[in-house]
Amino acid sequence: MDGLLIALLIIAAYLIIAILLNKKGILAKFNMSMWGPFIMWRTSRGRNLIDKLAKPSRFWKGYAALGKGIIIVVMVAITALLVWEAFLVSNIPADQAPSVNMLIGLPGINPIIPIGYGILGLVVAVVIHEFAHGILTVVGKMKVKALGIVLLVVPMGAFVEPDEEALEKVEKKKRTSVYAVGPATNVIAALLCAFLFSSVMVSSAEPVRDNPVIVSVLDNSPADIAGLAYGDQIVSINGTAVPDGGYSNVNAPDPNTSVTVTYYHGNELHEVQVVSGVVITATSTDLPASNAGLRAGMILTSLNGTVIRNEAEFKSALLAVPPESTVPISALEYNSTAGQYVNAGVTSLTTISKNDYYQSTYGQSSDNISFMGVNTAYLGASTNNPQVILDLLAHPFAGANSPGDFVSDGLYYIALPFYGLQPLSSPLSSIFHPTGIFSWMPTDVFWMVANSLYWIFWINLMVGLTNAMPAIPLDGGFLYRDWIDTIVSKVKKGIDPKVRDRYVNSIVMTTSLFVLFLIVWQLIGPRIL
Repeated sequence: MDGLLIALLIIAAYLIIAILLNKKGILAKFNMSMWGPFIMWRTSRGRNLIDKLAKPSRFWKGYAALGKGIIIVVMVAITALLVWEAFLVSNIPADQAPSVNMLIGLPGINPIIPIGYGILGLVVAVVIHEFAHGILTVVGKMKVKALGIVLLVVPMGAFVEPDEEALEKVEKKKRTSVYAVGPATNVIAALLCAFLFSSVMVSSAEPVRDNPVIVSVLDNSPADIAGLAYGDQIVSINGTAVPDGGYSNVNAPDPNTSVTVTYYHGNELHEVQVVSGVVITATSTDLPASNAGLRAGMILTSLNGTVIRNEAEFKSALLAVPPESTVPISALEYNSTAGQYVNAGVTSLTTISKNDYYQSTYGQSSDNISFMGVNTAYLGASTNNPQVILDLLAHPFAGANSPGDFVSDGLYYIALPFYGLQPLSSPLSSIFHPTGIFSWMPTDVFWMVANSLYWIFWINLMVGLTNAMPAIPLDGGFLYRDWIDTIVSKVKKGIDPKVRDRYVNSIVMTTSLFVLFLIVWQLIGPRIL
């Protein structure tokens, strides 16, 4: 049964039981109540801990000031990111549009978030978020009514409940401090865990072997049919070792010839027969390859009379063709009925200038060479250097020379789960082993700790960014309301408080609806444009 369906069935059963217990008054007997789908269990125990933590009040006031600065930056950045994404919606095909469960940051519902690591990250994020609120509530001389645990099937975290009436009446400086420290603490915790993950843990890891690692396999390609998969490490082809960097120019036989591939799956050495050839992994619409009838999954056999045995030969053959030339080309496609590759019926192709294409599409120059608009991989399996994979994790901003580079590198780092690089698990994790101060750790334990740090980073960042958005009822929304109220008071001095409230509420409500629209637009935009 699908994992998402199982999770939904469990949550549905939990909701039915919770609603029944709530109606019968059983939850109330144990100081529990429902808040949406969540069960809130309140207790007065733990307030002494909050009081003790709040004692260095000067430190916490300085921390709150830092938190406000962080939230201003994050609020502007996340809003700008949502606006930018809204303009990109028209370029997203309907079948690639994000689903609702992708926008729900709960383990078991969002398919990207692993359940174990996700729950750990969520518990840490909620606990530190709420305790930060509680500490600044006490520092501001306000009352903490209760502490408690939030449950959704399992404990999801803790909460601290301030006296809402006192919070509304207190001066803005203290109130905004309470609102700001929650998401700011999540952002600070995220940055700390990212540093520990990349600069401390992953930086101490080294590849066991330098052979190329498979990072993606095209469906129904020769590699896929033979059983090669993500994380496998290719050792040799037809008995010839394939070292780091040697995969593209491997000494391959003619296309559609069987080759013996020796590879590691985890720590186990395997051998398999694979149909040799340079496989098309993707084509771009309305470019030469697509117009000629080439499609993903086909094996290129020749270009302009040159036999294509590996990717290096394909690139050399294409470089030898002048731009805007019509040349003969041949390819094979897999016939599932016959169980073999047959002629694809493609006979010729007219190239274009890569420079002209890049100038018209991206507004930047490129080499004036022939361009087909095609991606390829030997056997249909794209590979990478294992050290490059480690460097992506350990040094995400290496080579960044501009603000744009830092933004794109940062987004890639956040998107590691989408590239199969988080959580790093077997067989891929078996390719790397800990060294230095972590050399005593078993490899599985090392990656469990490292993965935990990454997901505490990821969940805390998501919680921090979400709560920093200028939309009620998020922390950022309440901060935004107080800041707008201050601005309106200064711009319209002497204004009637009721009129000022109407101004402020109108601005805040408009902004909240705009933020909601930007989020929903990511779901519906690609499906209607």
